[in-house]
Amino acid sequence: MTTLLDAAPADRVRPSRAEVVDLLTGGIRFRFRVWGAAGILAAVSAATFAAVALGAFGSYLGWQTAPPLPSNAEVLQMVQPVLPPEASAQPQRWDFIFDNNPEYSDPRWTYVVGGTDEYRAGKVFFQFTYPHDKPPQQVIAAADERMRAAGWLPAAKQTSGCCPETALHRDGWLVEVFSEGYLDDSESHYALQIAVGRTTPAVVLPLTTAGLLAGGLAGWLLAAWVFRRVQESTPARRTLTVVVCGAGLLALFPATALSAVLLVASYFTPDHPAEPAWAGYTFILFRPLAYLGAAALVGGLPITALPYPTRRGPLIN
Repeated sequence: MTTLLDAAPADRVRPSRAEVVDLLTGGIRFRFRVWGAAGILAAVSAATFAAVALGAFGSYLGWQTAPPLPSNAEVLQMVQPVLPPEASAQPQRWDFIFDNNPEYSDPRWTYVVGGTDEYRAGKVFFQFTYPHDKPPQQVIAAADERMRAAGWLPAAKQTSGCCPETALHRDGWLVEVFSEGYLDDSESHYALQIAVGRTTPAVVLPLTTAGLLAGGLAGWLLAAWVFRRVQESTPARRTLTVVVCGAGLLALFPATALSAVLLVASYFTPDHPAEPAWAGYTFILFRPLAYLGAAALVGGLPITALPYPTRRGPLIN
């Protein structure tokens, strides 16, 4: 800036457009610049971890716009084509968006601290017991056919194995009909469930994409800043920063890897959301590791940010 000011003609009051562009691009290059294999690996890792975390958070925010589940009467009308004639008209309700399986009797703090392997989508559902006079595959296929005839669109279908299922969607709602397997060793009875849940709200994927982009950008910038600070710091502080931040990323890896897979899947199955993108951070044992990893990264930043002694040579008279 001082060079440009000194070199400017006396009648120049503003920089030229080319000078503005050059200053901005030069500043951006400096902020993003890392060098060496270690620096590039650290920046890519930080960008990936931050992208997954903010992408999952964007997905979570988008899901908070999901509407309340329909009333029992509305659910009954939706699934009427597949209800058995003798079915009870009183369904069970899980009136949440996603949460730990409410059938679990463990204290809630165990889920909050330790995570869960039963992170379920909210739904309104009927459960029935069928005698094995018809194979479950035949019952599911007939249910799928009747729902399609009623105007529902296919979302997923799997008719092989012990537990066939079909899923159909319409107007933001998802109807699932699936066998829960045989109830006794003689295979004379099996359980069937009919459930109404939500499809993915329209804002989820845009917010997920925005989170991925913002996270990748922020993660790279933060890693580049740490990299520059580490290069200028003492060997002891450099080692401490690398160890603390490396341990944090290692602890976060299981949750990040699972959520990365779920993030990719969320773009391909918006009408049949099996698991939310942030489930990696709620999964059993992954959640406490994510807590520890985040704490290590947050704790490592002050180590990097603390001022360090300026290296100066002796003054010459």
